[in-house]
Amino acid sequence: METDKPFMVVAIDFGTTYSSWACSTTHEHAESPTKMYVRQWIGGEHLSPKAPTTVLIRPDGTTLEAFGYAAEDRYAELVEEGQHKLWYYFKRFKMNIFDNCELSRHTMLEDITGKILPAMTVFSRAIEFMRNDFMTNYKSKLEGRIEDHNICWVLTVPAIWNEPAKQFMRQAAVTAGIRDECLRIALEPEAASLLCNYLPLKMFTISGSQSKFQTFQKGSKYILLDAGGGTVDITVHEVVGGGKLKELHKATGGAWGGIAVDGAFKQFIIKLVGEPIFHKFSKENTMDLLDLLRGFEVKKREMQLMKESITTFRIPVSLIKLYEKETGKVLKESIGKSEYSEKLKLLNDRLKVDSAITRGFFTKSIQNITTFVNTLLKSKQLEGVNSIIMVGGFSECQMLQESIVSCSPKLSTIVPQDAGLVVLKGAVIYGHNQDAIVERVCRYTYGIAGAMPFIPGVHKEEYRVETDVGPLCNKIFIKVVEVDESIKLHERRWGKYFKLNMENQDTYSFPIYVSSEGSPTYITDDGCRMLGCVTIADLDRSVPLKDRKVEMSIIFGGTEMEVEATEFHTGKKSTVVVDFLQ
Repeated sequence: METDKPFMVVAIDFGTTYSSWACSTTHEHAESPTKMYVRQWIGGEHLSPKAPTTVLIRPDGTTLEAFGYAAEDRYAELVEEGQHKLWYYFKRFKMNIFDNCELSRHTMLEDITGKILPAMTVFSRAIEFMRNDFMTNYKSKLEGRIEDHNICWVLTVPAIWNEPAKQFMRQAAVTAGIRDECLRIALEPEAASLLCNYLPLKMFTISGSQSKFQTFQKGSKYILLDAGGGTVDITVHEVVGGGKLKELHKATGGAWGGIAVDGAFKQFIIKLVGEPIFHKFSKENTMDLLDLLRGFEVKKREMQLMKESITTFRIPVSLIKLYEKETGKVLKESIGKSEYSEKLKLLNDRLKVDSAITRGFFTKSIQNITTFVNTLLKSKQLEGVNSIIMVGGFSECQMLQESIVSCSPKLSTIVPQDAGLVVLKGAVIYGHNQDAIVERVCRYTYGIAGAMPFIPGVHKEEYRVETDVGPLCNKIFIKVVEVDESIKLHERRWGKYFKLNMENQDTYSFPIYVSSEGSPTYITDDGCRMLGCVTIADLDRSVPLKDRKVEMSIIFGGTEMEVEATEFHTGKKSTVVVDFLQ
């Protein structure tokens, strides 16, 4: 960044289902870290602090027409007018880069009709909208007192994302017009944890073993469960004091978020009316489909695990009429003759659903989460943990809260108010205090390829090479850091010297490898893969080749990996490019 103390921090929480931005000035943060402005969006007749992560792009394939609720409504209008076929409409597209081993700058995305655009275009247009929206809605209030270099932009990503996915998001933000040196990547559960440490106790709902509630005192340890729309991130933190935290267990989780519940509800409706009818309804009555799904989004937060109850959903009249037109049957009578006859009732457009059915919408997602939490609780790193803090939009669901309490009765289960905004607000705090996470745990073993003296009977013959100094074994995995190893913020590892090979050489490149195992032998072992490539450029050529050496250090402990190169004979730090994208 061009200044250590930016005038303002603007955070963008780019979610799978919902996104938004928030900001605060340095003065506001100093006055109270939780004092900030959160964007409000208009969705139907309601104000919402988040908007759907929905992008509508014009037929030219590059120009953004609308984002969020406006994109949903505009696309519905285009469908009703029969003018939508050439437009590009993307919903919930963030998961396309989750755990994608083939992610590249050229990765393509399909919209809901199968038309494709570069993923970089879709992501950058969404971020560009957020950037411009801030400029329009907030910057004008500052009366020209702020320039681009005075803003620290923070972009959130799940903690379980790999380096290529983080680099993809960074490049999308830069393409959107955010200065690279003014951009920081924040890990979602870490941002949430920072905010929670500033919230007063009255802003939490606490269940379970409440007598042990000492979560934010120095030395206390807790699980942070960030349940969003797409992914569920789980990490473990210890409070070290002074507003700082350290990670005790590597970030883990999976694709178990709220959209799995939405998908189960959708399949339930399809089973009632039949897939061809639902497909036709979706194409011809997009606005009614939106109302159906938006209504479920509200209802799913209220459903309870233990309570026997009836939940009422509004079924679009257009869907009921379409069913009757296509089948010649009355939907109410068909339900009465189905396997659901004792658990469903349709009264006009109100579908009354027994809790035995609604609980089923959550089964797969909640089972994945609770099973993982139970396994995690057996880990040695969790000794002394007394609380689980639940954040993220899906954590507002009472059924998920009750399930977490049931699977961990010895712990306090803590849910902050407005759990869906905790990551966004925490990202603003992170922008003001980027050194707040003082220690992290490696998710992988990192290393480079190398060679060592060949040992017959130990090394693979296929990797043997003859050299002037004797036989060597190639493709050895030279470990730099190990999975589950604790690394301090900005900790340098490796510090190896490389000699250059050619007189006119002014660049040097080498690949970085990762493994899920602790001590791989070869870069070709199962679980090993090339993560990316490091290139050092603009090397000095003014001295003889024999005197030209470069010291390499890999800097871990931050949200993104960094590499530093120093030329031995001049002390000059050379330009380094770490490229994780193909």
